[in-house]
Amino acid sequence: HKLFECRWILKTDYLTACSQAGRFLAEESYEWNKNGLNEDGAINLEAPRKWRHMREKTGHGAFYGMRIIVYGECIAPTLDTLKRAVKAGDGTILATSPPYTRFLNDRVDFAIISPGMPHVDLWVQDFMKHEIPCVLADYIVEYVCKPGYSLDKHVLYNTHAWAEKSFAYLQSKAEEILKEYTDSTPSDDNGSNDIACTVCGSHDKGEVMLICGNESGSVGCGVGTHIDCCNPPLQEVPEDDWFCPKCSGSRHSTNSAKRKKKGSSLLKRK
Repeated sequence: HKLFECRWILKTDYLTACSQAGRFLAEESYEWNKNGLNEDGAINLEAPRKWRHMREKTGHGAFYGMRIIVYGECIAPTLDTLKRAVKAGDGTILATSPPYTRFLNDRVDFAIISPGMPHVDLWVQDFMKHEIPCVLADYIVEYVCKPGYSLDKHVLYNTHAWAEKSFAYLQSKAEEILKEYTDSTPSDDNGSNDIACTVCGSHDKGEVMLICGNESGSVGCGVGTHIDCCNPPLQEVPEDDWFCPKCSGSRHSTNSAKRKKKGSSLLKRK
């Protein structure tokens, strides 16, 4: 439920590190965050940080603005679990059993249907008549757990176009809220808020934002990355110049080429 609530999700070694330090440490370096999926493919490891940032910036959870009706039996997750998850993420379940008539002419983003429900069912037909996308409960779960990954396999009765429309609407509302937050948040005097982290997208925490390049700016691309967003994460801002993986690789290739060229010249002289 912490993921749906958009709260901190930390690695277990955070407690060990705090115990050794004798105090609570900054959480960023211990946040559960990594590119790709976990071992069983159930969670995008970038999801915890994505939704936490949304909560911190907007005060809203992952399901904010989402309006849902539930039809049929919920097995995995159970109806109770689904209710708690949607509530934790600031979504709204309008109804969990018929009749649904009074909701059909209002905005309903998704109808969660139990597996095996035939498309000829009268309520299903009503949902489709009102262009309400019909999905399995896993659609809602993976909406939060696997952002950036396709949810098509959880859409029923060929209502994919309506599901995409609802998804796009919710995404646009989230972007509007983030824009309002950005517009209402003053930048600091040194302009560090102008640079967003290439990993998490946040403009915050300028004091631990690494900028790719040397001091004069003659080398490097100038992109920013938080120390805790680096792979692997850094514990503190390095004293030396920092370069992003792309520029670091480019510099390494250039230096290798120079060394080879210099070596060839020495051989020719001999």
